Amino acid sequence: MTPPKRKSTMLPLTLLSLLSTTTSAFYVPGVRPLTFDEGDEVPLKVNSMTSIKTQLPKDYYRLPFCTPPNGPQMASENLGEFLTGNKIQSSPYSLNMLRDKYCQVLCQKTLSEEEAHLLTYHIKMGYHNNWIIDNLPSASLGLSESGQKQKHYAGGFPIGFVDPNGEDDDGDVYVYNHVNIVVDFHQYDPSEAGFRIVSFAVEPMSVEHRFLGGFKWDGTSADGYTKSLETCTENIHMDRTQIRANQIVAEGVPIVYSYDVMWQESPVAWSSRWDVYLNEDHMVPAQVHWYSITNSILVVVFLSLLVLSILVRNLRKDIAGYNAVSDLTDEEKEEEIAESGWKLVHADVFRPPQYHPMMYCVFVGTGIQLAVATMFIIAFSAIGFLSPARRGSLMTAVLVFYMLCGVLSGYVSSRLFKSFRGRRWQTCTLLTATAFPGLCFGTFLFFNIVLFFFHSSASAPFIDVIIVMAMWCCVSIPLVFLGAYFGYKADVIEYPTVTSTIARAIPEPSALLNPKISMFLCGMVPFAAAYVELFFIMTSLWMDQFYYVFGFTLIVYFILIITCAEVSVLLCYYQLCSENHRWWWFSFFTSGSTAFYMFVYSIFWFRTLEASKLLITYLLYFGYMFLLSFAMFLVTGMIGTMSCFFFVRKIFGSIKVD
Repeated sequence: MTPPKRKSTMLPLTLLSLLSTTTSAFYVPGVRPLTFDEGDEVPLKVNSMTSIKTQLPKDYYRLPFCTPPNGPQMASENLGEFLTGNKIQSSPYSLNMLRDKYCQVLCQKTLSEEEAHLLTYHIKMGYHNNWIIDNLPSASLGLSESGQKQKHYAGGFPIGFVDPNGEDDDGDVYVYNHVNIVVDFHQYDPSEAGFRIVSFAVEPMSVEHRFLGGFKWDGTSADGYTKSLETCTENIHMDRTQIRANQIVAEGVPIVYSYDVMWQESPVAWSSRWDVYLNEDHMVPAQVHWYSITNSILVVVFLSLLVLSILVRNLRKDIAGYNAVSDLTDEEKEEEIAESGWKLVHADVFRPPQYHPMMYCVFVGTGIQLAVATMFIIAFSAIGFLSPARRGSLMTAVLVFYMLCGVLSGYVSSRLFKSFRGRRWQTCTLLTATAFPGLCFGTFLFFNIVLFFFHSSASAPFIDVIIVMAMWCCVSIPLVFLGAYFGYKADVIEYPTVTSTIARAIPEPSALLNPKISMFLCGMVPFAAAYVELFFIMTSLWMDQFYYVFGFTLIVYFILIITCAEVSVLLCYYQLCSENHRWWWFSFFTSGSTAFYMFVYSIFWFRTLEASKLLITYLLYFGYMFLLSFAMFLVTGMIGTMSCFFFVRKIFGSIKVD
């Protein structure tokens, strides 16, 4: 076969507006199209099988399917692919540009007891095949309730189906042993010979193949067997109306695997081929995302007006009144001091946290590392640098940006710990570099070992685990210590007031100003501003759906930051007015409680997965959702802390204190 030719044409760098990025797919420099001549071999690759019921990807060749003559060859290319459970391999299917094929016999498999049980289990668990041609995932062609053909562009196509009306108590199980492979191509330049693939769909069928006149399979090669099938018509593509009986799965039953190939010309250009995967009716309309953003913006506007009307007006009056008191005589001051207000805690407001000041600095430092890394990841995705054609690029970007932002983590935690007059700076820096990453790596390692025993392709190879550990120990940790070095070398943060030796007693708060109630309820507001987009993200994460509308995500992310900041500042002001000077942990938990509502939401959302009863499925889902929620807790808590920190410094720096 003639190998495909790579043209030297490079796509120009196109910086689209934020709105454009949310509604269409595009590519960045370095992604070159494959161009095929007529008759060129078009490789078809197989990826791991997936199921939303078990959340355990499985190797395609774990089931009794046909294998290439020389055995499957690995085609996965980067670390991100392995970490996300992608195991891309070669396949025995032979495709040639513009050459239709009719009911080609691939192989025959006679099922043993173990193979029949394995295939039955995976069909009942709803496993789907995920095939790839020219980096395009396979769409699934099926029938709607009205009998019309329809395409589904995410999640691959099922490996079989269960007939609940069968003779077996649990229903008869059938395998899709025939596929119609439909490939759409586009001739990018009519004056030159060359074609590009722009779409790819698979129509699975279950056909009980029979050979003519006692013809039997010799178990060696499929050559010459196509014309011996009684169930196929020469030069006519297989159609569902031709199927007399479906292929049942049972011990000792021979299964003949076959396929058709159909080529169709398409007007879609190669640069727009991902649009059909992202913007058709099968995807969520953009109006829903705009509804989510509009809802979030309304929340932000309401909070902003509340902050302006309460804080600005009250603060101006408070600052003017406190400064006027400073100009009074001693007798007049004594009369005024009897009043309550946030100025009364000026000698305690910058006192270090009463409980675990080191852990507080670690949380804030880790939070800013996660927040900045997340912002860069979403921004680069929205711009188009993390193309869907590059599988695993998003996971790779997460690792790289998180490591690089370790400098910020070390710098912030060290400066904050130094302002608290902390002495064990080595311990603080070490915890900043290892606490959250260690929790993530430990969880990943535990699940990786468990998944290995479940024979799941989601279990990363040992060499990739070593690479991740090396990235953490040799890059991330040194960068955190580098940031901490500059943080400790910098001047101590100066506060506008002097802290007294003895802490001021805190009066009993009213029910409305109870810090515990405020911390618990405050997270509802930021969560309400982002929960609609969170639904789409979780659907993509756990249900094998495409999610590349990162422009919307970037907008919602900034809305979340603004909401957390405004809510934290507002409640911090009221706590200071009630003479409660312990605002450090209060500000962190006030906005950080958003993560609690996120985790509770994930518990209710779990029901949409129709998960199996496997314990590992529950462990995987709730284990990783706990990590995501904890990361959200650190990010939102850091936003609340930094907002209140600048707010408190500002207002106490605006008054005259003796």
